[in-house]
Amino acid sequence: MTRLFPVAEKAFRASLSAFFYACFLLLATLAPAHADCVLGEPDEVVALKKVVDGDTLRLKDGRRVRLIGVNAPELAHGRRQAQPLAREAKEFTERFLEGGDVELVYDRSRYDNHGRVLAHVYNHRGDSLESALLAAGLAFHVAIYPNLALAECLAIREQDARTHNRGVWAPGVWPELKAADIKPGDGGFVLLTGTVKKVEHNQFVWLELDGPVAVRLRSGRDYGHQNGDNWQGRKIEVKGWLIDRGPKYISQNRQNKRWFISSDSEFTIQISRK
Repeated sequence: MTRLFPVAEKAFRASLSAFFYACFLLLATLAPAHADCVLGEPDEVVALKKVVDGDTLRLKDGRRVRLIGVNAPELAHGRRQAQPLAREAKEFTERFLEGGDVELVYDRSRYDNHGRVLAHVYNHRGDSLESALLAAGLAFHVAIYPNLALAECLAIREQDARTHNRGVWAPGVWPELKAADIKPGDGGFVLLTGTVKKVEHNQFVWLELDGPVAVRLRSGRDYGHQNGDNWQGRKIEVKGWLIDRGPKYISQNRQNKRWFISSDSEFTIQISRK
């Protein structure tokens, strides 16, 4: 279960029409930036049936497409409340893709564990939807191995939105969780901060934080502190899916943390300097 979000979105939101006017004005001024996160020529040109949410599409042939490199806020589902700016992200994607077919460019892995197609998505003009969402602050950059070809470019788009307090990066819009405050019921996509207390190595590098959470890093990637000798005491911020391994797991593995987040790339974690 994901922790429910406060109703801070209402204070942030003006009228929906004004929001979209500002976003598309942004697209006009940053058009070259959206065109440069390009991996190559389209692998497929497809017809869009509907936009499911900001980062998921349904094609007319029945396939579902999940964008690579971004995670947009989740819409309301069942008893789960909508996350901040979820509706705006969906409508932004609908407007961005209207007027023509959709171009798909594949990375190294073509499917996720839900059977969805994984692709970099472009509109009929060749503009990157991922780049546009990130530049408008309507999605977070995520980098999941092995689809990391555009991670650096997309991280730059997100940093620009963060620098200018756009969308989810506006003050008070998206909650930042502390590792020390994680409790049963917490999970899902989070922006998490904490302090590294211990570093462990196996096939991964594990940063144990000041709370019941560990961050799993991929061995061999340069996170800026590759050997891990001086990570202790550093503050980190990481984006990703908080996984609860449950009370049974922790009762059998008391030396480990109950929750963990995977960080497959240096572009989804920030480690402070001492």
